[in-house]
Amino acid sequence: MTASRGKASIGHPVTDEEPDFLDGLPTDNLVGAIVALCGEVWILRERLAALEAELADRRVVPPGAVERREPDESERAARQADLARFTERVLAELTRDRVPVARIDADVARHLSPRPTPASNARKDRR
Repeated sequence: MTASRGKASIGHPVTDEEPDFLDGLPTDNLVGAIVALCGEVWILRERLAALEAELADRRVVPPGAVERREPDESERAARQADLARFTERVLAELTRDRVPVARIDADVARHLSPRPTPASNARKDRR
């Protein structure tokens, strides 16, 4: 198995250009990530349906109450605004500039201490 060429995280402040997390990964990898996310969304939907059924079984809400709920005008407007913000946040990533909004002095890295790893903690314990 080969190591991933992309970077799942970075260990330093972004001081110039945004990191390239995909680093030229094949489109199939991106599709795989999307499929995995779809699986996670499906699990959330199943869990939500189970919670709704449980609430109905315990007579907290009547069966089908979620589907029949008609939001009032202010709730509908709030949901629409929330949907617009959510959509903008997600889709903005497709077109965002590669230059960070803020600049961090590269010298800041020398003030950051590395995070201890379990191996380094074990070495300290043996001393």
